[in-house]
Amino acid sequence: MNIATLIAKFIKDGFEALKDEEKQLLKDNVSLMSPSQREKFEEATKEVDPEEKEEEEEEEAEEEEEEEEEAVDEKALKAMISKSVQDEIGEQVDSISEKLVTKFFAGAKDQRKKVIDTGKKGDTDGNENTRAFMKALLGRDKKALAAFNTKATTYNYTGDDARGGYLVPEELQAEILRIAEAEYGIARRDFTYLPFSGPGNERKIPTLASSVSVSWVNEAGSKPGTNPTFGLVTQTLKKLAAIIPFTEEILEDSVINLTQLVATLFAEAVSKEEDIQFLYGTGAPWTGILNNGSVEVVALGAGEGVSDISFEKLIDMQDECASGALAGAKYYMNRTIYSYLRKLRADAITAADGKGMFLLPPNKKSIEDILDYPIELSDALPGKTLAGNSKPFVIFGNLKLAAIFGDKQQIRAKLLDQATITDGDGETTINLAEEDMIALRLEERVGYVLALPTAIVVLKTGAAS
Repeated sequence: MNIATLIAKFIKDGFEALKDEEKQLLKDNVSLMSPSQREKFEEATKEVDPEEKEEEEEEEAEEEEEEEEEAVDEKALKAMISKSVQDEIGEQVDSISEKLVTKFFAGAKDQRKKVIDTGKKGDTDGNENTRAFMKALLGRDKKALAAFNTKATTYNYTGDDARGGYLVPEELQAEILRIAEAEYGIARRDFTYLPFSGPGNERKIPTLASSVSVSWVNEAGSKPGTNPTFGLVTQTLKKLAAIIPFTEEILEDSVINLTQLVATLFAEAVSKEEDIQFLYGTGAPWTGILNNGSVEVVALGAGEGVSDISFEKLIDMQDECASGALAGAKYYMNRTIYSYLRKLRADAITAADGKGMFLLPPNKKSIEDILDYPIELSDALPGKTLAGNSKPFVIFGNLKLAAIFGDKQQIRAKLLDQATITDGDGETTINLAEEDMIALRLEERVGYVLALPTAIVVLKTGAAS
């Protein structure tokens, strides 16, 4: 069975619905799953921890013993109550003692349940692992850090290697990837995801340069041969890093979900930078889709800038797109460019201010309806301040078909406690030692390639008039 079909079957029907040979095939190809698919697979195949099972059995045994004790104590308590009040209440003694015993043991049972419940493992294990990992980093506990790295990767690990840092715990890595995929980043959401596996920073990906052709032939005539032509594109991994400063007290504050905090900050930072480079990069380190010389181009009129955008030109982009790429295509633009579309007006006829009515209700649905394709907004794309001739600023096409995103899912961490760093505003400097702060440097290796440029059309400003 095709592995992609098998993964789809697992997502739809669940792990238990698969045959034994399908389960094994799925286990052998975990590296081909997306982060969300792998998370679901790991949850479905998670084995019960023998220690947890033993603890549950012990708790059940204790409950059985307590129930037996209750049976004995219930009789004793009832007898005691009966003896003390029988002279006064006579025939009512059994009824009253029964009510007292029932009420007493009902309350005791509720209290015992609360104690048992608070002793069970909750949903904070991942956060505690992250906190323990951070404390090991701060304390330079190489033995503890090595233990985390053994759990975090299937590759051989020999310590703090030449690249520096340690692999983060699985829980933190999974949370980073989940947030980056679900909440931030066009590249991670809309590109085809193909993870790297094994050693090396490069791989060759085949692309279809030309398809087969057909010919008309006479009856019993010879049939010409035809072959598809394939090309190769190279996808290379490059390092992307972010530094997250915070106070040492955060490590000790159990109220703060450290996993969520670190994951959100890192996911937001790297996803934004990935979009900037993969969509609009100028070659250092990536050449983005807008600046790729092989994509199709539609241009505004001579001398026209971004404020002259029109529905006619956007529809022209659809006409220039390869017909096979129209299914699943979208427009990608900056929100300030989108605002120009919202403000487009009809030609003024009698209006005193010389302005006509809005062409459409200024909302996204009405604009998408007239274009017949959805619009994605991203601040990574050029906005209204873009100036100059022949500058690309809007993308149309099927990114899932055209672009491939990959990473090695090994996010590494290194703790900084003596450095002077620049805060996220680009101006404020922080002396970590003087301000009782630490900084976590996280890094990952990612790469993208535009495998099918003809599936993409870009809109440019007009040429010089």
